[in-house]
Amino acid sequence: MRIRNVLPAVAVLAIASAPALAQDAPAGPMPPGATAEVGAEATLTADQQAQYDAWPPAQQAQFDAWPAETQAYFWSLTGDRQELFWRLADSDKVTLAGLPAEQQNRAWAQIEAQVAGGTVAGTPDDDGAGETPM
Repeated sequence: MRIRNVLPAVAVLAIASAPALAQDAPAGPMPPGATAEVGAEATLTADQQAQYDAWPPAQQAQFDAWPAETQAYFWSLTGDRQELFWRLADSDKVTLAGLPAEQQNRAWAQIEAQVAGGTVAGTPDDDGAGETPM
């Protein structure tokens, strides 16, 4: 399943406010003991590494393909939000990670509302192929 059409309104808002955004704005708080640099591979904590090692190889490969900022943002999320994050399209993950905190909070409110409303099921033409299982 993939959460659909969650970020378009938020993305439009982000694009409209892009000139006001600093390009090096942090994606969110990093967990203690973790470090990340844009363009460099993030150093995982022992707990994060254990979680990563438990993922199937396809899920590890998907995570590895994300930009460092998106990887760091993933680790800053709660467990519930991490699960939902996997259900987003990779392009939405990157967009969400790059938004200012206020816009991230609005996007998460939309995502969680969709989940609560049961609107995250795939459409009949969506067989879920190519998506990472949870």
